[in-house]
Amino acid sequence: MGTIADTLNRLHGNRVYLDTNVFIYFLDRNPDYFPLVASIIEAVESGLILGCTGEAAIAEILVKPYQSGNLELVANIKAFFRMEDFLSICPHDAETFDLASQLRAKYNQKFIDALHYATAIRAGCKFIITNDSGIKSNDFLEVILLSALLDNE
Repeated sequence: MGTIADTLNRLHGNRVYLDTNVFIYFLDRNPDYFPLVASIIEAVESGLILGCTGEAAIAEILVKPYQSGNLELVANIKAFFRMEDFLSICPHDAETFDLASQLRAKYNQKFIDALHYATAIRAGCKFIITNDSGIKSNDFLEVILLSALLDNE
C-alpha cells in the first residue's frame, strides 16, 4: 500500500471519507495509530485532502464519553467536529439509508459499515480511510486500511 506520505500524496485534492476509528485513534491519542492518523488529520486541516465523515461517525464517537458521564469530553468532541474549514459532515438522508441497505444486502456488511460506505459514495468520495477490514474496495470506493499503512511505516 505504501507509506503514509505516499498515500497522502495519492489522495491530494481528492474527497476522502474518514471512518470513525480514524477520529477515535486521534482523539484518544492511541499509542499505535496516533502518529499515522495525526498525519491524516493534518492533511485535512491543511486542505491537502478534502475530508468528510458522516453524522453517524460522530454519534459513534460520543457513545463512550456519554457512558462514562464525561460531559466535558462530549463538549470537546462536538467542538472538534465544528471547527471551521475542517471537515464536511455529511447527513444521512433517506437515499443514503436506502443505498446502505442495498450495500448491506449485496456485500453482507454490518449496517453501520454500509452506512459509512453509502455516505462516502453519496458525498462523492473516491477513498475511505478506515481500520475496519469488513469494508472492502470495489468499483465505487478504494479502501485504505490504517493497519496496512502502519505495517509500511
